[in-house]
Amino acid sequence: MTKVLIAEDSPTLLESIALELELRGYEVLQAADGRGALNILLTSDQLPDIVVSDIAMPDMDGYKLLEHVRSDRRLSGIPFLFLTAFNSANSLRLSKELGVDDYIVKPFHADDLVLAMENKLKRIQAFRQTAHNELDDVRQKLLVMMSHELRTPMTSIYGGAEMLADHLASMPDDFVQKMLALIQSGANRMNRLTAKTMALLQIDNGQMKRMYQDSKSTHEIHAIVAGAQNILALEADFNDRQIPIIVEGDTQPMYVKGVYDYLVMMVEELLRNAVTFSSGRGTIRVEMRQRDDQVQVSICDDGIGIAPDNLPHVWERFVQIDRQEYEQQGAGLGLAIVRETARIYGGDCTIESQVGRGTCVTLCLPLAEAAESVEAV
Repeated sequence: MTKVLIAEDSPTLLESIALELELRGYEVLQAADGRGALNILLTSDQLPDIVVSDIAMPDMDGYKLLEHVRSDRRLSGIPFLFLTAFNSANSLRLSKELGVDDYIVKPFHADDLVLAMENKLKRIQAFRQTAHNELDDVRQKLLVMMSHELRTPMTSIYGGAEMLADHLASMPDDFVQKMLALIQSGANRMNRLTAKTMALLQIDNGQMKRMYQDSKSTHEIHAIVAGAQNILALEADFNDRQIPIIVEGDTQPMYVKGVYDYLVMMVEELLRNAVTFSSGRGTIRVEMRQRDDQVQVSICDDGIGIAPDNLPHVWERFVQIDRQEYEQQGAGLGLAIVRETARIYGGDCTIESQVGRGTCVTLCLPLAEAAESVEAV
């Protein structure tokens, strides 16, 4: 439902406009002057889709209201229409200079107001859609470029580091071993970023869904969790933290469908986050259970937790919570990839958290028939 804010100092005209719009299916907010309209805008959780304001009003006129709206970053994108009895060239020119989207001269018919509002809303929607499409194009090009530019040097770095490590493994020099560990840690981090970039591209271009439809097989969830743990166990950064990981829950075999590498990736990413944000305290609990036709993997930590205001944003791409304190958290892609992949697989991912008490993330996937099981080697 389109929400309209009307600012008009004539009670009769205000009620008349509001009634006409409500009869046509609009939600209407009313203000008797510019000050009242501005208060509504500043205190509303959900902003109106369009503002329709008289010009000549006491306390704060329409010009001042428009100035406030256009100077506020949160409000500046709202379409703004003037109702005016001033049909002079000067008043119309001033309206345009202040950034009004359109104006209607009194007296007017309700159809004229509705037509002006709808035309402006359609133009704004078209503009936003175009901007959104252009932004998506830029993101896609950036991801393609990042994937290519990261993957090429990563091959050399990984290969060289492994050969060097094998060659120097028998040398007792602590300094050499520390330098090798740094090289391998950096290479691992770059490799994860490359893998996540590729996963995002596959999600956005539909390849992830096609891979699931064409190449999915059935895997036992305990083996998936063990595979994710083995990946982390090979990384010195996580071994050094020595945070206990306790696996519990249903012990009977439970099967899910998907591409093995991506199933492991989802669990690995959730385990990695739990270790990263545990601050070296407590334990990480991994609980696997069957709930009706779903397999649920809950990964809970005793870490710093996430503030309620930040919880809705953890699923957004390139969003990092408390980056200034936890620089090692990566590019802010992991949770977005996990949830979007889970949904492609017919499941979902949810999160619960309390500041200072920890976070629990639950991955849900459809239960598969055991008879179809094909374990990855």
